[in-house]
This record gives sequence, C-alpha cells and structure tokens, in this order.
Amino acid sequence: MSKPQKAAVIGGGVIGGGWAPRLILARVDVAFADPHPHDARKLEAIMGNAERAMARLWPGQSTGNRGVLTHASSIGEAVDGADLIQESAPERLDLKQKIHAEIGEAAHADAIIGSSTSGLLPTDIKKGTAR
Repeated sequence: MSKPQKAAVIGGGVIGGGWAPRLILARVDVAFADPHPHDARKLEAIMGNAERAMARLWPGQSTGNRGVLTHASSIGEAVDGADLIQESAPERLDLKQKIHAEIGEAAHADAIIGSSTSGLLPTDIKKGTAR
C-alpha cells in the first residue's frame, strides 16, 4: 500500500488524539469519530500542540500543507472510503469488539484496520467481526 489518502481515527482520547494530528501533519485526510460532545474543540487544541512540537523538532518544516480534518457523526461515516482505520477506544474488550464489528461492516475490503491496545489480543478483538 502506498501512503493512505484518507484515514479514519475512531476515539479521541490520548491515543486517538495523537494519531489524528500525526496523520494530518503527514498530509493525510482524516475523518474523526468520537462520542464525546466536544471532540472538535478537543482535537483542535491537540492539533495546535502537535504543530508547535513539530516546529521545535524539525525547525523550518512547514505545517501549512496538511491533510483535511472532518468530524464524522458515526463510525460508518468515518470509515467510508478510508484506506487506513485506527481504532483507539478505551481498553475494554466488549467495546473494542463492538467498534470493530461496526468498522468491519462499513470498511472497504482493502482497508488496513488497526487497534491501539496494550494488553488485549487481536484475535479476541476481532471475534465476531466481518473482517
């Protein structure tokens, strides 16, 4: 797979909030889905922090040419057309299984699906999913 054109980030906590700006600053369009009512405001603050950090780490590198961020109202909307899907929900097996089932129903066949997990087995997360 070449560089993804569109990514979906599901979950906007510390980890998902890290994935989205890194992808956007790498010129990848990101559809972001999080049930938190203030996800847009939260992510804009994280974007500002990421841009300041990038300027300190790589002086002279422009952050002006970046991917487009959209806020999706559902997981299905976020993953529609995404080449890369990154789930970053809280570390609860039942929740991750539910989210991956929704992702599997909506994602195209060639999409790469990842999970930010520190202790759950991928084989357990994918049980009962279409993909």
